[in-house]
Amino acid sequence: MNPLQTKTSGAASPIVVPRPGHSISRSDIDKDALKVLYRLHRHGHIAYLVGGGVRDLLLGRKPKDFDISTSAHPHEIKKLFANCRLIGRRFRLAHIYFSGNKIIEVSTFRTNSELDLDDGPIRSDNTFGTPAEDSFRRDFTVNALFYNISDFTVIDFVNGLDDLHDHIIRIIGDPFVRFTEDPIRMLRGVRFAALLDFTLDRSSQKAIRSMKDQIWQGATPRILEEIFRMFGRGKGSNAFALLRKLGLMETIFPEVYHHVAEEGPDEYMGILSRLDASFHRGKELTLSLILSTIFYPLCRRETASDPRGDKIQIVREILTPLTDRIQVPKRVQDTMRQSIAAQTRLFGIKNRKFRPRTILRKSYFPDAMELFELSAGGDAEGKKLITEWKKMGSNFSRNHVADTQKPRKRGRRDPTKRKNRPS
Repeated sequence: MNPLQTKTSGAASPIVVPRPGHSISRSDIDKDALKVLYRLHRHGHIAYLVGGGVRDLLLGRKPKDFDISTSAHPHEIKKLFANCRLIGRRFRLAHIYFSGNKIIEVSTFRTNSELDLDDGPIRSDNTFGTPAEDSFRRDFTVNALFYNISDFTVIDFVNGLDDLHDHIIRIIGDPFVRFTEDPIRMLRGVRFAALLDFTLDRSSQKAIRSMKDQIWQGATPRILEEIFRMFGRGKGSNAFALLRKLGLMETIFPEVYHHVAEEGPDEYMGILSRLDASFHRGKELTLSLILSTIFYPLCRRETASDPRGDKIQIVREILTPLTDRIQVPKRVQDTMRQSIAAQTRLFGIKNRKFRPRTILRKSYFPDAMELFELSAGGDAEGKKLITEWKKMGSNFSRNHVADTQKPRKRGRRDPTKRKNRPS
């Protein structure tokens, strides 16, 4: 029986799906994650594959991470693995290191601490618990499924299999309470819904619309991280639409929200869909490219309205409130300003007064060109300009390399010109 095709009910006791009833195969699990699971199991500990790894395997997707939860306490995990390092203050996590910079994260089952029971922000997390307690304290039902290495079963305490079947992202518990505990969960819900092409359940949508201004009670670096993750996995256009629908765009980027209200979303959705396509072609998306893509339509209007103005200064005035609000690193801000400001020059290749070699020499040209492929890639004329610039860039690079490899000419010294030497 396939759990993705069968309804479950009740969460007082777990739904346990035997191996023939689900699609998870050990051949699809990272071999180093299997090593960790088996070693924990051999030493008498409960060991489950958890979270997004289980969710993605059940959906037939390739997991990005393989996280593990166990009954072993952090110091016990460290004794079992010489390649282990304990991290974290709120709750100790074990990072187990393997070749290729791979890290398998192992956590001990947790429960809600006494400090969490006042329905306020989580202040302490360092309380160990049972598998059931650990499942109920996770954020969304589809992320709370366990795969048991001892008998290869899938364990569901929260009706996550139902929601996986129905393509729903549902918060575990009262969404108003859970979003108050951690406001960043609102962004996580949007990210999972966008990434998986799922729908946020109605109660979560209602809570987000009501609580959207509380997002700033979360840590600002985590807001930036969630934006990077939701727009950097090939579903940025989905994420943009959801942020607008739920009011989070108005809270985080009001400038973009009002621009869309005036001009419509087409330009944003077009450039973001090209960003998504770039990811699916195998390109690794940087934070500077993602944010430049989001903000370019807003900047384009202002730079186009003042063709003779200082483009860098215009872009700086537009971007500074946006980037300061979410604490974008300065080096990323610099790359964004240069890339966006250069777009007018890249579009102006037909201008007789413009010398392409001027911009080809600039260190920021590759970054500007990445953005130009997105900003100009929406029509035939733009694609033609992209081809021209790529050809010029290739020729310039080839000639530049040839110039640097030429031996320097050394002229003959005039024997009549001697250095003055002290007598």
